[in-house]
Amino acid sequence: MSRLAVVLLVSAALLALPAVASATLVYGVQPSRGSASIWVAADDGSGTTKLATGYGAPTISPDGTTVAALRQTSSGGSGLYVFPAAGGAGRKLLTNAGFATVAWSPDSSTIAAYSGHRLRIVNVATGAAATLATGVFGGVAPSFSPAGDQIAYASATSSRLNARSNIYTVPTAGGAPTRLTTDGLSLNPVWGPTQIAYSRGPHRRLGFPRLNIWLMNPDGSNQRQLTNVRVGTLVSGLRPLQWSASGQQLLAAYGGQDTDQAYAVDPGTGAARDLGAHRFDGTSPGAISRDGTTVLAQTGGQEGPSAGQNVVSIPFAGGARTILVRRASTPDWNA
Repeated sequence: MSRLAVVLLVSAALLALPAVASATLVYGVQPSRGSASIWVAADDGSGTTKLATGYGAPTISPDGTTVAALRQTSSGGSGLYVFPAAGGAGRKLLTNAGFATVAWSPDSSTIAAYSGHRLRIVNVATGAAATLATGVFGGVAPSFSPAGDQIAYASATSSRLNARSNIYTVPTAGGAPTRLTTDGLSLNPVWGPTQIAYSRGPHRRLGFPRLNIWLMNPDGSNQRQLTNVRVGTLVSGLRPLQWSASGQQLLAAYGGQDTDQAYAVDPGTGAARDLGAHRFDGTSPGAISRDGTTVLAQTGGQEGPSAGQNVVSIPFAGGARTILVRRASTPDWNA
């Protein structure tokens, strides 16, 4: 076959491939007066559409079809609802779910969330819910394994500051949890393609612990420290948030009192870099793209209404940020 024929065949094959649709961006808007609302848009911020009023903390399913959000109840709790990303009425899945503790399964069929002292898993289509574990939960949301058959979570001995905490896994089909750590200093697990990232650090008599990111195998073996950042007096240090699909990039947050700063972490070297325009400028992490090139974030800090906040994208490797949506906060995407 001639070189020209090969080129023509390859070109025809490429043209036959389906076009890649843009990912979905979700975010919240909290005006200085009035009720909060949740919105959807394309991943470049175009085509904004309001989904619902009276809800917050939206998260998008991996397939981009469904948005989970919280609605505060009169008792002070938060009901968990799901909405079609294309628009439509919401459905309640849980009466009580903790803020920022909602996780989607990789196939978008189920949601895991902390509900009081229970780790719950809910079938999105049917609403059927089951309790997988009980305990004192905190930190980041529970984390699904890549296959979706297990969940990693942290459980503490009590709700007091600096209580002993360890990492566990539990089958999504139900069964006895498996404890992976025994140090009493571990929390915030995030399951990656081949490893689990988590926070670990010594407690301080007064104030937050000094947390850095550690890695371990999914069975709990080969526990080792990854990052080594300095942790100040009023902050708790690094917590992992999300891996890229390849496992070569890790998004993290450097948190503590009035602090929730986006950090880019290299899982190979342990290098950790503040993604703010300048140190501790109120750039809060939202999510990382699957290819690891781009971080979704919120500027303007965590306090106050979204009028002073913007949803932005930032190159993981560093560089100029792009404003996607003005006067918006709490972003998530499935990019």
